[in-house]
Amino acid sequence: MTNVLASLRVAAVDFDDDFVLLSLSDGRRTRQPLRWAPALHGADPAGRAGWALTADGLGVNWPALLPVQAQGVVDVPNQVWDDRYEAALARLKSAGWQLDALSDEDQQLVALWRMEADINNGGFMQFLCNWGDPTCQLALRALQAMGAVKTRALLAGMRGLLDRLEDDPAIKQLTDLYGAMDDAERQAMDALDSAYFERPEDLARLGLLHFGPEPLAAPVR
Repeated sequence: MTNVLASLRVAAVDFDDDFVLLSLSDGRRTRQPLRWAPALHGADPAGRAGWALTADGLGVNWPALLPVQAQGVVDVPNQVWDDRYEAALARLKSAGWQLDALSDEDQQLVALWRMEADINNGGFMQFLCNWGDPTCQLALRALQAMGAVKTRALLAGMRGLLDRLEDDPAIKQLTDLYGAMDDAERQAMDALDSAYFERPEDLARLGLLHFGPEPLAAPVR
């Protein structure tokens, strides 16, 4: 395990009314909504106390309450990666939603978040139509840098299906693209979307290994 992931081992587990609260070995805290695991939401304190770490210390299971999962019912890298996204989006909001006002790293993180949120919700065309080709190109660059070879190939394949339409005078806006595709191209797009939905790579772990977790705030003196 690399030092980046080793620093995210779980040190303690607690609860409040809405979240599983995790303290990690590097001093950071993260959390997962209890609603994601209803058995935990309804468990008594004794049941909640029966947690066990995964072999790598990066996940938490409750063997008496829920089927054991290899990466944990709570998968810490996934939560820390979400925290990384949320911090980048907070900086985007502070910049008046001007993407180009952010650092290059934050621009890539925002593009990845938009890719994941939109493709998982409505497919590649939703992502492209909502955010445009510059954001798609940022996501492709970020996936390349992360070593997310399979996911990048899928995204590049989706974008490549539109190459022949770039100079089509009938295309007035991005929302015209899907209607201009032929049946074979639409079928190919649907197949690529389906392959993406299968999540061929662990983007959270790859992202953390490349970008690192959100830096910890300096202690107040």
